[in-house]
Amino acid sequence: MNDMKKFCNSINSCFSKENSPFDERNMGEIVSLLRVKSQLTQEELAQKANVSTQTIKRLEGGKEKVSDVTCREIVEALGVNISQLTKLLDE
Repeated sequence: MNDMKKFCNSINSCFSKENSPFDERNMGEIVSLLRVKSQLTQEELAQKANVSTQTIKRLEGGKEKVSDVTCREIVEALGVNISQLTKLLDE
C-alpha cells in the first residue's frame, strides 16, 4: 500500500511542482504506455477502473490529477506491479 501511495503521489506531484523529476506529460505517457501494453483502449481501461473515459484521456494528456483511490483503480485495472514501477520511477 505504501508503494501505491508513492506512485499516486508521483503522478499527482508532477501537476503541482515545477521542478518535478517527472513532468505531467511523462506521467501521462507512463499510464498510456502501460495501457497500450495491456492492449486496452482508453474506454476499456476506464470501464475496468470504474472511472470515466474523460479521466483517462485527461490523465494521459497531462491535464488531470487523480485521487489515490482513482489511481489505485487505474493501476489495478492495468495489472501493474507497483513495487517494481516505483523502483523504476526512483531511478
